[in-house]
Amino acid sequence: MTDGGTRQQNAYLPYRPELAASPPGEDALISAMVRSLRWNNRLQYAKSFVVPRLKRNGRAHAIRDAHAKSCAVLYGELTVRTDLPPELRQGMFARPGKTYPLIARLSATSGSIRSDQVRGVRGLGLKVLGVYGESGERADARFSDSNQDFVFVTEPMFLFSDAADYAKSGMRTARVLAWSPDAAVKTLNVASRLARRAMERRGRELPPKLKVFADPNHHVLGQTFYTAAPIRFGDYVAKLKVAPSSPSVTRLIPRTISRSGYDALTEAVVGFFDSNSAEYELSAQLCTNEIDMPIEDATVRWPEDSSPYRPVATIRYPVQTAYSNELRDFGDDSLTFNSWRGIAEHRPLGSINRLKLRVYEASSEYRHAKNKVDRTEPTDLSAFGR
Repeated sequence: MTDGGTRQQNAYLPYRPELAASPPGEDALISAMVRSLRWNNRLQYAKSFVVPRLKRNGRAHAIRDAHAKSCAVLYGELTVRTDLPPELRQGMFARPGKTYPLIARLSATSGSIRSDQVRGVRGLGLKVLGVYGESGERADARFSDSNQDFVFVTEPMFLFSDAADYAKSGMRTARVLAWSPDAAVKTLNVASRLARRAMERRGRELPPKLKVFADPNHHVLGQTFYTAAPIRFGDYVAKLKVAPSSPSVTRLIPRTISRSGYDALTEAVVGFFDSNSAEYELSAQLCTNEIDMPIEDATVRWPEDSSPYRPVATIRYPVQTAYSNELRDFGDDSLTFNSWRGIAEHRPLGSINRLKLRVYEASSEYRHAKNKVDRTEPTDLSAFGR
């Protein structure tokens, strides 16, 4: 390695075990939140007894308490770039040109099943199959399989800084939204858009917690997704991003959903993949220091002028059936996505990620038990007939 390469690597924060430590009292706080959040699982399950649209095969149906409504379940492949410098050749990206099969689930991040006309944050769950790290260790021992999950959202930072902030403000927000009908959230969408325009005229920005409701109803295949909170990246620490790269999807970046209807987003994605393939670029932003790029405060957007996102892999989706009743049942009921399922070299970091570990797992246990569906951790793409 050249001296220049060494200096470049030394510019990045080295990973050390202390970065994964949680503060005193956090575990008890998260346990209390897990118990409290169970009410949303029960509320949504109870609603499905009386709302025909929420039933599944004529029966009451339990859902995730986040990312509840999917709009596509896809298969594809992830290929590691061959030209990575040493600081990016980390974890599952350490083998140049390595190709992995993957499963993707696109969703709205709400914990309720809502019309696609409701604006808000969207999610992307990636399940990369057959990933093995150098150490042979897993990020969390309860996920002993060989898959690597990444969970992304359409915001570059999280709306709450840590578990304590979420307990204080996020829980109240989640409760209000869970009880709010679609009409009320659509009214919030309109009010937020008007408020944003008024503030922009004064040279100001809408607070992030309201901005997510003011954004246009983007075509989801043209959106960029972020991990928002950091992960270990082998010897370093990083945030990840997935962005459109092939012309078939970059042309969708400025587009909004023109269709009206409850499942307009699903219809748009299915229509696209009926005759189009797509490519996306997976990039990593390496942390340079804990002051400008904090590990524990997820509300801080890491500055890209000091450390830009740099491509590490290409994701490809072929022409396919993007959604069906069978794929919906597979993606919504059988599969689980948890960013703690993965190799130790990509361990999630920060308080928000520690919160997600417990909350996502508790939600998964509840819905699988209520729906009497076994968890499925795939080893291949047979669910797609591949």
